[in-house]
Amino acid sequence: MTEQKKIRAILGDEPHRDGEYPMAHIVGFSGVTRIEEDTENLGSYGIHWFFVYAGDDLLYRVNALSVASVELFKAGA
Repeated sequence: MTEQKKIRAILGDEPHRDGEYPMAHIVGFSGVTRIEEDTENLGSYGIHWFFVYAGDDLLYRVNALSVASVELFKAGA
């Protein structure tokens, strides 16, 4: 099993309307202290989730289908 990389940010798709911005959760901004991921096993399929925390408090649970990109911390960071 490979070691899971630490997530720095998750970013949503670019909205299709003027004046709107994509969803972004970034460690170190708006109280976000860490982002974790997990797959919910539902038998014949799974749903991948990202969990956004401020300390021990879960702020957001984001379905992977809503995420356009995932940014990882650089090695040694």
